[in-house]
Amino acid sequence: MLLKLKRQCAILNAPHVFMRALMYVLLCLPLLIFTTVSPCVAQTSEEEPREEAQFRAEVEVAMPLYQNLELTFGGDFRLGQRAAENRFLRGEFGLLYRQPVGAFLTLVPRYRYRATQEFNGANEKENRLSFDAVVSFPLKRFHVIDNNLFEYRLRSSGNSTRYRNRLRISHTVNIARARFDLFASDEVYYEWKERAWTRNRFKVGIAKDISERASYELYYMRQNDGFSRPGDLHVVGIEFEIEIKKPARQVEPKLPPGEVVR
Repeated sequence: MLLKLKRQCAILNAPHVFMRALMYVLLCLPLLIFTTVSPCVAQTSEEEPREEAQFRAEVEVAMPLYQNLELTFGGDFRLGQRAAENRFLRGEFGLLYRQPVGAFLTLVPRYRYRATQEFNGANEKENRLSFDAVVSFPLKRFHVIDNNLFEYRLRSSGNSTRYRNRLRISHTVNIARARFDLFASDEVYYEWKERAWTRNRFKVGIAKDISERASYELYYMRQNDGFSRPGDLHVVGIEFEIEIKKPARQVEPKLPPGEVVR
């Protein structure tokens, strides 16, 4: 009888133990990055490394204003292992509008103002205009999202236009009586200035709903970029999405989390 009671208690506490283990791993990630990769050394622009390890933490908050129009704001913390420009804090705010077209397509025009403060004292401001065409549909036991994004970036360091396509596949699983989404995605970049496909990002991770209006993702990302230094990245990170309560009588387009590319 005592052994049976202990087993039942272990089952009930399993989700809490699993979540605690995830948080311990997250807290150790920055330390692992800087202890498993060679230490930082001073380098000239010609000697900038091609590869780098990074830790990233992001949060985005959406507040509905009217029907499908939303006010968004958030922050981004990035800790690069070598390059000074990859160690910064960034804040942003903007507007987006979600327009469903049929059952599987959503159009999302968006504006964002972003301000970046690097640890070395440099800073940059950006106005970004973008347009997403998001195709989202179930495929047997999986969910597929294909995001086509055009964006125009007005920056103090120079304006640019690019196209991004991200294909994401996710699958819901139960771990210790808790629901998680396992996902994998691949995203490619085309830069008009370079007239070339410049970047590829492959990401795998796990997503979890904290509540009806909040969720997070833990992930590992591998980036390959032959036009930036450093451009080939190993990234571990966490992203939070928070939605403020909607006003009464608002119509909500039914879309899964993670459909809009940041």
